[in-house]
Amino acid sequence: HILPGYLPVPTASIVDLKTYVEKLTPKTKDPKSVNWWGNRPKYITSYLKAIYGNSATAENEFGYEWLPKLDEGMNCSWIILFDKMLKGNFEGFFAWGQNPACSGTNAGKVRKALANLKWMVNVNLFDNETGSFWKGPGVNSADIKTEVFMLPASSSVEKEGSLSNSSRLAQWREKAIMPIAESKPDSEIMNELYFRVKKLYKEKGGKFSTPIMNLTWNYGQKGKDGKITEVDIHSVAKEINGYYLEDIFDTKATPPKQLGKKGELCASFVTLQADGTTSCGNWIYSQSYTQKEGKIINMMARRGKDDPTGLGLYSGWAWAWPVNRRIIYNRASVDLKGNPWDPKRAVIKWNPNKVDPKTKEPAPGWDGDVPDGPAPPMADEKGKYPFIMRADGMGALFGPGLADGPFPEHYEALECPLQENVMSKQRINPTVKLFYDKEKGGSPEDIFLSCDTRFPFVATTYRVSEHWQTGVMTRHVPWLLEMVPQQFVEISEELAKEIGIKSGQKVNVSSARGKIWAIAVVTKRFKPFRVAGSTVHQVGMPWCFGWQHPADGSGGDSSNLLTPTVGDANTMIPETKAFMVNVEKI
Repeated sequence: HILPGYLPVPTASIVDLKTYVEKLTPKTKDPKSVNWWGNRPKYITSYLKAIYGNSATAENEFGYEWLPKLDEGMNCSWIILFDKMLKGNFEGFFAWGQNPACSGTNAGKVRKALANLKWMVNVNLFDNETGSFWKGPGVNSADIKTEVFMLPASSSVEKEGSLSNSSRLAQWREKAIMPIAESKPDSEIMNELYFRVKKLYKEKGGKFSTPIMNLTWNYGQKGKDGKITEVDIHSVAKEINGYYLEDIFDTKATPPKQLGKKGELCASFVTLQADGTTSCGNWIYSQSYTQKEGKIINMMARRGKDDPTGLGLYSGWAWAWPVNRRIIYNRASVDLKGNPWDPKRAVIKWNPNKVDPKTKEPAPGWDGDVPDGPAPPMADEKGKYPFIMRADGMGALFGPGLADGPFPEHYEALECPLQENVMSKQRINPTVKLFYDKEKGGSPEDIFLSCDTRFPFVATTYRVSEHWQTGVMTRHVPWLLEMVPQQFVEISEELAKEIGIKSGQKVNVSSARGKIWAIAVVTKRFKPFRVAGSTVHQVGMPWCFGWQHPADGSGGDSSNLLTPTVGDANTMIPETKAFMVNVEKI
């Protein structure tokens, strides 16, 4: 539940920008704490200026009122959304580059939830189980009232733009071919929808139209009707990076130092302001598309191959957020004097003899990766604490802020083969949200069972190298489908012998929530566990299959039809890595 750059989504009680800043900006009186989140006022204001432009003024709190607000205590994570959808609380749904009918935990519940919509828009390269849920297994299409629209999207080679990965690396990708048939890049689809919605508001009016009518949309040349004819994706990237809307000066310097010129791209988030003189769509991406000495530089398009550290950082290849820092929290890799704990693999090192390359004057600083802040190490009289994003400046193995904190504790999965937690008296996490209660009841789709002889084996789910996510793209690639053509379940040699199953046999895998067929793969990769004096068997299945393709049904269906409705107590990330099933020969 965050705005771009980890900015909290406001709740209904945070009525104005002043309250937002006061309530959500951490404070500290410790002079050694960097407390970088103390800059949150700069980031939220610059974000508002990016999306509302000239309509965002100091008088209207930069359009803060126009932001959507959550009710107090409201949770909008994946599991909650589909639970509310099942209960009829949604009219419409955009499935944009997603396939929740296969990827969502307890996918059977997800598919039922889709049937309670008035309309759904499926934006994808191919039709999938989500877009065609209304004609899926066990569904009477005549009973489905949901109107489904399919908008074909272009593939990655048919559009230009950036992509990022779990290393925080943002790389620019060129377009190789034109979009095929009627498909369009995501940006063009959004552009078309935006101008149509705006036109409807203009012609017919509607409730709370101001946020839509005041959006900035300066992403290309406009036709006579005011609509952008073709989205310039570079303009989008520049808006995310941010602009100086006025000349910016560091007034604390003597004489005042100019930080940025009006109309130029921001150098980095360090120069963002809280007074509306800068715009930035996502502060952590500021510096990704910047300007130096009048020259505009797409940092994400860089292709430098040098690696002076020898650590595989390749700092000149593309760009990593924030400020091209390749190892986040790298200050933790040095001691109080700034010397690396591992000198042979030094990510950063304090250099007291460093010289400014321009002025040739002494300029002590860090060598290596971009440090977590330029401040000297802690042993220096001007030193700062290393964990700059925390108000106390310290790292922690335990601490406040977690629903199940402050101390780490082991809990068993919602479904498990144990009657008791051998570590403590509490078997499952007491702070998780349960959607089904054996005594109070609940939705039958959310039932869960532990220590039930009908489901004696622990199951887990995972990916395979040959398929991507739910397989929407890879199942349509013949050679990848040939390599891994259908749903399978891996079982240990010991379990196979115990239940009389051989590799290649077709079996049923069932849980309290559903049943799928799979091809048995007997393997040494799985081994029985000894837990609390008992033997526990585990099986594993990928979640890259679905009924819609291959069209003949030979691929099987998603293993998420078996997984439970439960998420982590803090993030609500679904618990699909441990649940109880049975495996039987067909």
